[in-house]
Amino acid sequence: MLNIGFIGCGGIARNHASRLTHIRGARIVAAADVVADAARAFASDYGAQHHADDYRHILECPELDAVWVCTPTHQHPAPVIAAARAGKHVFCEKPMALTMAAARRMKKACDEHGVRLTIGFVRRFDAQWGKLKQIVQSGALGTPVIWRFAAGGRPANPWFRDDTKGGGPLMDGAIHNYDYALQIFGPAASVQASSLQFDGTSVGADTASAIINFKSGDQHSLIWSWGVAAGAQVANLNDVIGPLGSLQFGMTAQHAPKSFDPKKHGAFTLKAANGREKVYPFPHRDMFSEQLKHVVRAFAKNEQPLVNGQDGIDALAIASAVLKSGKSRRTVKI
Repeated sequence: MLNIGFIGCGGIARNHASRLTHIRGARIVAAADVVADAARAFASDYGAQHHADDYRHILECPELDAVWVCTPTHQHPAPVIAAARAGKHVFCEKPMALTMAAARRMKKACDEHGVRLTIGFVRRFDAQWGKLKQIVQSGALGTPVIWRFAAGGRPANPWFRDDTKGGGPLMDGAIHNYDYALQIFGPAASVQASSLQFDGTSVGADTASAIINFKSGDQHSLIWSWGVAAGAQVANLNDVIGPLGSLQFGMTAQHAPKSFDPKKHGAFTLKAANGREKVYPFPHRDMFSEQLKHVVRAFAKNEQPLVNGQDGIDALAIASAVLKSGKSRRTVKI
């Protein structure tokens, strides 16, 4: 049995906890939040025996095996390092930290104290993105390719739009893209970015675009805004283009395969020369549950989960370069 404590009891913590309660071998035993009532309510809702308004108190629980650090990003380093020193395995939500120096300290602490560290890159467990990687790496689109991505919205919590706390959309939101692009294309070479502020209540840039160049010759381009008006719809874009055609997210072919069931499957559609189409189905599954089952098994066996601390640092290196380029409007090498 893996006994788990939560540090930070907000929305993403509840997302994890609601799934962990259904995973064999996992038990939530403690919760900490600077808002005492939040920790108390969380403990009550998920059956934890201990709760506190100071995370250091739950680290003293002798039965505790691992912690889930789900605080705002700027608060990640201290509890991760303290948990490592207390001998607890650590699941840290993404991004790992706001600075490379802090992320390196976190990894060093976990390495020195012999505990496992993993970062919440849940897209590694997403069947959709896994299929994207498979198709691109198969050469079906030729080389090089450009993965294009655009998203927008307005986070409910204002700290997401404060670059001193969350880093903004091309830090907190796009960190998944950076990590996954590294899995598809390999090491990054440079970035060009431009950042803007749409909403005067944001602290720092809330809207930005970026092009990430990889040593493979491939590119990942992003446009992301968290500064649009509340309730305004923003059209999303997610596709891959290459010399041999384009890969579209969704079942957009004129004729679906007979085995395709939209209740069970998602799909990519490859649009190739002369109007040829090919559908790549993938199963619908809950990526958060897949991630948590994997991490619980790994921690219980004292094994390293799929995502490690260096992965968090590598993705953060791209995020940091994007933010630097966005402010200077100059190319930044990685």
